[in-house]
Amino acid sequence: MAKGLRRLGIGRQALGDGMSGLAIEGAQLVGTFVFFAMLSRRIGPADYGSFAAMYSLIGISIALAHIGPGLAMLQHAIGNDVKSVGPQFFTIYACCVALAVGIVMALSPLLLPRVSTLTVVLFMAAELFGAALVQVSSTLRLIVVGFRSTVPLQLIPVVIKVAAVVTLFVTDELTLRTYGLVYACACIAVGVVVFLKVTSTLGIPRRLSSIRRDHLGTTVTVSSTIWVFNLHNDGDKLTMSANDLGADVGLYSAAYRLVMLAVIPINALVTSSYRTFVDPSVGHHFRRAAKYTLATTVYCTLAAAALIIAAPVALPLVVGDGFNGAVSITRWLAPLMVVRGFTHFPLNAIMGLGHPRVRLACIAVSATVAMGVYLALIPSMSWKGAVIGSYVSDTVLAIAAWTMLWRVRNDWRQVGATEPVGIEPEVSSAG
Repeated sequence: MAKGLRRLGIGRQALGDGMSGLAIEGAQLVGTFVFFAMLSRRIGPADYGSFAAMYSLIGISIALAHIGPGLAMLQHAIGNDVKSVGPQFFTIYACCVALAVGIVMALSPLLLPRVSTLTVVLFMAAELFGAALVQVSSTLRLIVVGFRSTVPLQLIPVVIKVAAVVTLFVTDELTLRTYGLVYACACIAVGVVVFLKVTSTLGIPRRLSSIRRDHLGTTVTVSSTIWVFNLHNDGDKLTMSANDLGADVGLYSAAYRLVMLAVIPINALVTSSYRTFVDPSVGHHFRRAAKYTLATTVYCTLAAAALIIAAPVALPLVVGDGFNGAVSITRWLAPLMVVRGFTHFPLNAIMGLGHPRVRLACIAVSATVAMGVYLALIPSMSWKGAVIGSYVSDTVLAIAAWTMLWRVRNDWRQVGATEPVGIEPEVSSAG
């Protein structure tokens, strides 16, 4: 079996990290299933649509608050002293969180007409501050110790989320506002404790420092890329919410969530392999991207077929009979996971070859196409316009990503350069 995995470009390091990532995603699958089932059953399609739209807006802002700065810190800290890099990025984190909060507060009245300001503030406090501290701590451990050491930290938000929703469901107190209050308090308390413990253990100074231009440049590029990518993925729900489509937003979001649950194993591979794509000691970017995409396509095709068949049983089982209208939407969306599977690894490979702006350009083009289709079709076609926009934009992204990966790879060869290759065979073949 090990030899077979190596032929696919998956070596010992990648296999270990991938299994750790799969454990995280598996726990998130269970947690998301419990959370999704209890919340949707209690609040119904209309309120669930408001919740999904709110999380889309906050999720887009999370790219600015901590995902982008974390990946930028990862790139600059590899091969350097994280103790000196950390305080500089803590300043960047603080600035990015402030920017993310400002964006959410400015846009929520326009995009979330059914959600109160207090509810939005509670969820922002949980995700943009409490959960962000946990993710910063996880990134620091990833840099110093390795991916597998981050598993317990990455499971913390899942445990908090499930504990909060189960407690409120059992006590019959589950509303968006009560859940937001409990979740925010728990996330902030745990986030502060985790951050203090991790920085103390690793000996990283808890202070702010002046920002270097190259650190800021990388953060802006990476954060912008993820922000635009999240807009590409969640712009449909925000557009539907802005058009006040009510229950349609909830039905579409429930179907979308079920499809996303099916691709959790792929997300595990994408997450766990990111470090090897940006590590200069690991090469063969194009080959690894192709082999990973082949494996992804096989899985996604089987998962999409299973979901199309099982949707009439799976959806009522998870969310109850109030979401029966989401069955047909799920069947429309299921093949999207196959199309989207062609986009992940060429984008990571482009980053690994040192072309983050090319990666950003690919995503920006597809996001522009997506929002154009959403704005044109959703007001008259509702969720069907959202589905069409998703297929069109993901197809554009896949074509752009592979085309540009081929071009930047050829550029390396024309100037006589070769992709960096690791010394150890197990690592260089891993990806």
